[in-house]
Amino acid sequence: MNQASALYDRKYGSPDRTAEFTSRNGCRIYVFKWNADKTSEGVTVYATGGASDVLGDESRSCEFFIGLSPPVDDIADSLAELALHGIGSATVPSFGDTTTLSFPLWSGTPMQTFLYTDGSGLIPSYTDSTKRVDFIQLVPLFDSELEFKKKNGEKALWREFESRAVAYWDSDRAPAW
Repeated sequence: MNQASALYDRKYGSPDRTAEFTSRNGCRIYVFKWNADKTSEGVTVYATGGASDVLGDESRSCEFFIGLSPPVDDIADSLAELALHGIGSATVPSFGDTTTLSFPLWSGTPMQTFLYTDGSGLIPSYTDSTKRVDFIQLVPLFDSELEFKKKNGEKALWREFESRAVAYWDSDRAPAW
């Protein structure tokens, strides 16, 4: 495990569940789960460990996390996919970027897209001896929300989410439009 795992432990305690994924070339990715009663966010938190060993370069890397309610443990496959491939290259995604997977983010949802957002307000970045590791919060998007973002930009999407009181962390939610 890496330094991100230690940071998670300090913030949330021991995970309630850990899933391990190994790529064909031997990269190990962990997806940790903390039930809502362990977080101050009122949601179940899922976070990657190992993305910072795969994505980025010697000066910058990242890990991913998402909060959902109700919990959907099979999101672990989608998180592992992001941790191994990010935006389709080995670079760290920029805030506002999206990645659409070829499969649903979890069973029972039509959503296939994650929006990358700045998660430093919840999990602060750290710098080890060689690189900075940022924590990128993920927001699941429906196709109609992705199309709106493409046409109008990320700020407009957030304004619409706010004006419509979209609970983007609600894993059972309907599309905003």
